[in-house]
Amino acid sequence: MKTESIKNEFVKVRMDSATLQLLEQARTHVNLDKSKFIRQSIQEKAAAIIAEHETTHFNTEDWQMFFSMLDKPPEPTKRMKKAAKLHQEIIDKDKA
Repeated sequence: MKTESIKNEFVKVRMDSATLQLLEQARTHVNLDKSKFIRQSIQEKAAAIIAEHETTHFNTEDWQMFFSMLDKPPEPTKRMKKAAKLHQEIIDKDKA
């Protein structure tokens, strides 16, 4: 089943002649009309920005701590034990 997007939103954009010339040159290389090239470029850039902001990045020290804790996990705290007990009570209640 093919889904079609209805293109009923409009965006007016002002740009300088150098940017417009760059856009024209780039779009001719990929053989797209101006609207499709702009839409595709926005989608790619937006997806990259979202991925960058929704990705967790670890430095070397973070990775070392992470793997160290996997190898030797700390003892559970009172709060963790309480949470586990409450979770188990909820699970047992649902089974009954």
